[in-house]
Amino acid sequence: MQNLIFILLTEVLMTPFIVYVVVYLSKNYSKMNNVSISVILFLLSMMSGMLNSINYYIIFPSGFINNVAAFNISMFEMSVILSYLLLEGFNGNLNSMNPSHAKWFAILVGWNEVSMAFLLYTLAYGYGNRGILDNTLNLIGASVTNYLFLIPMIIEMAFVLHLKLHVGISRRIMASIILMQIADPAAIGNSPYVIYGSIIFSVVMIMVIYYVFSFAFKNRKELKGSWRRELNYFIFIVALSIFGLIEPLIISGAFGIRWLVFSFSMVASMIYYFTISFKVFDFPNYHRRKNRGEEIIAPI
Repeated sequence: MQNLIFILLTEVLMTPFIVYVVVYLSKNYSKMNNVSISVILFLLSMMSGMLNSINYYIIFPSGFINNVAAFNISMFEMSVILSYLLLEGFNGNLNSMNPSHAKWFAILVGWNEVSMAFLLYTLAYGYGNRGILDNTLNLIGASVTNYLFLIPMIIEMAFVLHLKLHVGISRRIMASIILMQIADPAAIGNSPYVIYGSIIFSVVMIMVIYYVFSFAFKNRKELKGSWRRELNYFIFIVALSIFGLIEPLIISGAFGIRWLVFSFSMVASMIYYFTISFKVFDFPNYHRRKNRGEEIIAPI
């Protein structure tokens, strides 16, 4: 491993920041106003943009074009969020949290984690010399399944679970996602022991499936609509993880490419976890209809 000092510095600076944001949003989602929503969204976009710009600068040769491109990566990410905030402000939707804001928070927290994973892997192991497409795909798959990504992510998830803000099937799904992430079979990288990790992950997945679905079956008459949606998303996560576990058996190539689908399942699990944390499923569901020429918001 190379650049150990820079790796530790990045983790020490970024992990507390994301933990603070996640805990703050989880505890204060009902108290958020236009200032807090805007500031946190902008800070998250700025941090992920900075990480990606630094990574791009490290990967590609120094030069005027590449330097400008590296700078514009962070500018582009912040511009997207600024445009979203302006649009929401004009529509009068920034006064309090709504499902759209919560989803953006979950996506941006997840993107910060992924961006940090890309940078840490590049610092530790380099970009490779197999060509831009193969190197990029390998970077995605290898970095997101690596322990450098796993450790800060589990810390952040554990902080939220420790707050005990969620009950019922939500809490069981959150605990299950953490257990599946801990059992990541590709965490140690390209090693003969990956096969044992895959077996352990399979056992853990069977356990969490029983843990979640036994509760769902026992309380099937009491499950609310939002809890049913949570269960459906969890089924998708499990299915994606199973396919990701099978992919290395049928796909050849670099380690990260063989574990690409599994890395997507990890990212999806993480974003889904923060979606639950930020109470997206606790917001009432609404549909819009026209009544006498006016748009009426009515519950469904």
